[in-house]
Amino acid sequence: MVIALMIGGIVCLHYFTLPYMGYRHAFYRMLFYLPLVLGSFWFGMKGAMYVCASVSLLYLPYAMTQWHGFSLEDFHELLEGILYIIVAFITGSLVEKERREHSALVQAERLAAIGKAVAEVAHDMKTPLMVIGGFTAVVSRKLGSEDPNQKRLEIVIQETDRLDSMVKKMLDFGRPLELQLTKIGLNELVTDTVQVAEPVARNTEVDLKIDLEPSLPPLRLDGPRMKQVLLNLMTNAVQASPAGERVLIRTGLECHAVVLEVGDHGMGITEEDRGRVFHPFFSTKKGGTGLGLGIVKKIVEAHGGNVSFQPNREKGVTFSVRFPV
Repeated sequence: MVIALMIGGIVCLHYFTLPYMGYRHAFYRMLFYLPLVLGSFWFGMKGAMYVCASVSLLYLPYAMTQWHGFSLEDFHELLEGILYIIVAFITGSLVEKERREHSALVQAERLAAIGKAVAEVAHDMKTPLMVIGGFTAVVSRKLGSEDPNQKRLEIVIQETDRLDSMVKKMLDFGRPLELQLTKIGLNELVTDTVQVAEPVARNTEVDLKIDLEPSLPPLRLDGPRMKQVLLNLMTNAVQASPAGERVLIRTGLECHAVVLEVGDHGMGITEEDRGRVFHPFFSTKKGGTGLGLGIVKKIVEAHGGNVSFQPNREKGVTFSVRFPV
């Protein structure tokens, strides 16, 4: 409302001021920058473009009536109009950039706080879990195989192992990364990790296919950490794909970056969940910790890369990891 009233008021000043009062009209044209600045600060690029378009459309009829066959004054007004559009684009871009940086900073601070809390909780859980698992294993060995409590103890051991796995993931997420970088080929890491993930895929009747670009340059990577990234992405893709489908792992070169893609043929990711995929503790899988993709993002970004995803044309989703060459 404030912006609309300002634009309307300034336009009215133009239309109701006599044409020969050139100094006033020049001053009024400068006033158009006020709603432009407010629109940019309040609504970003969209606000800047809306204000610029509104001012241009409303002022254009007046400018046409005062056109003098491309005189010096007409040339000045034309330059002012071009400058106005440029300023609108620049201010909108700067505000959008500042908002992205602020959002990234807030997200980083939030994740750091979550990571610290998670690490403390996981550390406190580790010792009791070891005690529970150890005592349960001792009691289980003393019981005979025919004892009715044996099955119950096996369930306790399985659930303790699952909790222990969750604690390890929580510690991985919460601890700062210390990378041991060496020159290594991404294709080599993919081949090794596929061999590890193959039994899981075979059990679910999912086929793992690889399409590797042979001319990839070596990268400075932390081998074990990157295998953790690859195994997380492959396991997620296998679990998301129904029996009889395939998971494609591809490497390539795009725009001066080495690209790794892991695509599944599952149900995909809903529109409402796409903004939360990398958030800690968000998971659509039953029994999932929701930390796998958060750890993937943390490791990839520590290497100077980025990870994203996009829906496939038919079905499923493809996760892409990019490292600058």
